[in-house]
Amino acid sequence: MSGFLLDLFRHPHPIVVHFPIALIVVAAAYDLITIVRHREIPPGRGLLLWLVAAAGAALAVATGPEHDARGISASFEPHERLADVTLILALIVAAWRLWAAWRRQVVKGPVRKAAYTVLSVAAAVAVLVTGYYGGQMVYEEAIGVSMNGNQVHPPIPGSQGEHN
Repeated sequence: MSGFLLDLFRHPHPIVVHFPIALIVVAAAYDLITIVRHREIPPGRGLLLWLVAAAGAALAVATGPEHDARGISASFEPHERLADVTLILALIVAAWRLWAAWRRQVVKGPVRKAAYTVLSVAAAVAVLVTGYYGGQMVYEEAIGVSMNGNQVHPPIPGSQGEHN
């Protein structure tokens, strides 16, 4: 098996995680532009973008290698909590968009637009801050980084989350 495929199966999180980061930020930017230009959000516009973003966020959370960082990184807990918040926000926005499309309802009115916009932008901010903490673990603490087949900062034996 090639090195890429082997890494994909052994360590999918670093490969998967970049898709929801980009998709959520682009989806929120699209929502903002749509609201500014059209003063409302037509039900089908951006729906697929949010559905794929939410699915990507779920996959990123599911593939997070917590055994690599639990107990040895101060960034792990905020990263994990914010990842869950990001997933919840993305699912709420995607569900809202799906519901609106199913009912063929435009997101309009000051309260609905404001609530929707806050959720959309909050998802983008949450995914960016989550990525910041993930980057801290990799680039500042070398969590999950191997060199010559050895982990630079291996998990502490007996730490929470270590898998036997």
